[in-house]
This record gives sequence, structure tokens and C-alpha cells, in this order.
Amino acid sequence: MAEPPMAPPQPPQPPQPPVYPRPEPYTANVLRRLRRGLRSWFGLLNEWDFRVPLGRIDVLGRPLFLVSDPPLVRQLLVDQVDRFPKHPFTLWLLEPLIGRGIFSVNGAEWARQRRLLDQAFQVAQLRQVLPQMQGAIQALVQRLELAGEGSVDIEAEMTLVTADVIVRTILSRPLEAAEAADILRSFQRYQQRAGQALVLRLLQLPGALLQRYLAGHAGTIRGWIAAVIEERLAAPAGSEPPRDLLQALLEAQDPETGSNFSAQELVDQVCTLFLAGHETSASALGMACYLLAQFPEAQQRLRLEVQAALAGQERPLEFDDLRRLPYGTALFNETLRLYPPLSFFIREAAADGALGKSRCPLGALVAISPWVIQRHEQHWSDPQAFRPERFLAECATAQERAWARDAWLPFGLGPRKCPGAAFALQEALLVLAELVRRQRLLPEPGHSPDLVGRLTLRSRNGIRLRLERLSRS
Repeated sequence: MAEPPMAPPQPPQPPQPPVYPRPEPYTANVLRRLRRGLRSWFGLLNEWDFRVPLGRIDVLGRPLFLVSDPPLVRQLLVDQVDRFPKHPFTLWLLEPLIGRGIFSVNGAEWARQRRLLDQAFQVAQLRQVLPQMQGAIQALVQRLELAGEGSVDIEAEMTLVTADVIVRTILSRPLEAAEAADILRSFQRYQQRAGQALVLRLLQLPGALLQRYLAGHAGTIRGWIAAVIEERLAAPAGSEPPRDLLQALLEAQDPETGSNFSAQELVDQVCTLFLAGHETSASALGMACYLLAQFPEAQQRLRLEVQAALAGQERPLEFDDLRRLPYGTALFNETLRLYPPLSFFIREAAADGALGKSRCPLGALVAISPWVIQRHEQHWSDPQAFRPERFLAECATAQERAWARDAWLPFGLGPRKCPGAAFALQEALLVLAELVRRQRLLPEPGHSPDLVGRLTLRSRNGIRLRLERLSRS
């Protein structure tokens, strides 16, 4: 019997775009989108939102604008920031957890807190906190080595290491296993309900039961932080306190009024820093690991860059090594473009006025979504593709450099831009470098992250990868 002819060789297939929640079709009605929004705020979006500079829907007679045009975003977040303050339901949503911390207040109260925090951050310089970061990362390395090769939920590991980093940085001690279990479980449950609470408020429906639920889990976190602060305040007179971020917050003094943070404000600020420094970094690092597993050529390029930065030495990365990781920086920036941890900001119009060519009445809701802007068809070529070269000066086109400047805002923009961007980059480079020099990250067959938008971007089913230990020849 004659053998069938061999099929001609197929050309190599281009890499598939990494996973992302598909937007609703343009024809989907508002009620369907709101219903899906109870599961994840991504359900509120439709495909047209990624093509137009300004969208609008009316929710129970109240306008809701989605702004995706960079000049309009700058108007909102830089030029007219007082006309578009944070919406009150931001405070309603976050107050159980962070009280009246800097994320949830406006006006003079925000300005005073920012002055005090800026002073504290000047004390806690990036070079000085590197040993605390390295301590948490070495604990991660030990956990992975004990676990051996095989399947791991890398999102859970990134959640733990970033929590450990922020605790060591603020409090000068590691996060203990027992307290980590309670605190991270409370954060997870707070997250699960926060998105639903947001949509209920958008629909002007009562959310008292949900807020009580949120307050219960927030109480676990706030109680632990309050106890740690009380312990520091009760230290014997004359004892030398550790020079950490908590001590910098205790000693910060407003240059305009001479005031310090009150005890209640200290709890609020530490809770805010814990949320910002742990939850957002865990989200970004989990997605960065997912991308490294999906794109082995990017993983190998980062591995070689780390080896070159260390010049073959078997030692942890030091502060001055980080500037020798341009591809690692570009890779993390591209991760933040595709998967911004904070996927939207909500503002409220404090006065009648114009928003572009549209009238924006008093009380209108205005949403700015890094998720939409950073995947917008007008701002990026092939926006769903993973391409770190967009952020490499020698590879990016002039247009890509302009987009990276104007349409990339994972940390926000303007006076309320997150002050922790450099901290997040340093932490990410240290974690990713340590992982790729020791392990090969591989996809878990049959697993695909189910991404949901809540307080931060998370995967409903974790991010499972397979780890393969590299020989240390």
C-alpha cells in the first residue's frame, strides 16, 4: 500500500496574544454589562471602548464617561485635578480597610498627608530598603527549593513575597507564616466583594450588608497593624528604634504646620502602604511570571541579561546592578501595559463644564482606565501583543516612544501619581531576576488564568506554572 504523501512543512506560527478578558460586543445592552460587572468590572466594557477617545452611558439618568484620549486624561489628572476629585464611593469602598488614608481623601487633607509621606519616603531610600527586599526574596527562593520541581501557583507565591517585602520594609521584621495566612486570606475576601460593592454603588443600590462584610475582613488587617504600631510606640525610652518606614512615618513633620501623623492616621497610612505596596505588586509580578512562561525567548533573554549583569558571579543582585537590566525593565513595563494592577480610576465632576467636545454636568462620573488606554487601538500598534521592545529606546519607533509617554499610566498621572513606582520596579527586577537565574518557568498544560477586575487585577483560578530547576554549573 502506498504511503500517503507527506504534508508540506508549515511555517512557524506567530505567538498568540496572551490571555485577556474579551470585551462585550458593541450590541450588548447596558443591563447585561452591569450584570457581568458584578463578577468583574471588565464586564462593563464593550469592544467599542477600545476604539473611541470618549465614551458615555447613562446609568439611572446619571452620565458615566470613559475617557481614553491622552490629552483629556491629562486635563482630568493634571490640569483640572480640583474639578475632578476622587468620587465619594472610592472612600466608601476603601474606608473599611485604609480609613482616611491618602488614597481616599481629597483637597487640603490629601495635600497635608502627601507632604508628610513625601518626607517619610525621603528617609527610606531605595538603596537602603534593598536588604529587606533581598531577605524576602531569599525566603521565596528557599520555599521554591523545598517544594521541588513541578506545578506551583505563582500568583500565591508572589502575593506572599510582596507582603513579606512590604512588612520588612515598613516594620523591619519578616512576615510570620501564621499572620500571613490570616492577613492574606482577609485581603482575598475583601477583594472578592469589593468589585460587587462598586457596581451596587454605581447602580445606587444599598450596599450596607456588603460594607459590613468588608469591614469584618478589614478589621483583621487593621487590628494587626494597630498592634504593631502600639508595640513600637511602647518601646522603652532611650532604646534605638529601627530606621524603617514606620519610624520615618512616626517622625515625619508637616513643614507647613509642624503637625505629625496621629495614631489613627498612622494606622490608615500603614494600611494604605500595605495595600499599595503588596497587592498591586503581587498582581503585576504574577502576570510577569505568566508572560515569561508563555514567551520562553523573552525569559531566556532576561536570564542572559541577569547573568551578564552579575558577570558570572554567584551572588544576589545589588543596587547598582539594576541599571544593567534594560530588557528586564522593558519587560516589566510591558507587563504593566498589558495587565495594569489598578485598571481604573473614578472621578466626579465637581462643577459643570466641558470634557472635550461633550458637556460634563455636575455630579457626572468620569472613569479613566489604564486597562483600556493601554490596549487602545488608536494608541498602540498590535495592542494585544506582548512586545517588551516597545519600551527599549533603541528598538521603539518615535510613535511608540510617544505612546509610552502619553498612553502608559499604570501608576496614574499628575499630583496623585503613585509615589511607589521606583520601589515597584526595583522589587520586580529583583524577584524576576532571582527566579529566572534559578528556574525555568513553563506553562501548566490545560491551565489558563481567569482574570477578574476587582480592587486590583487578579486571576480567579490562580496562575499555575511548572518550575524546572536550572543546573548551577
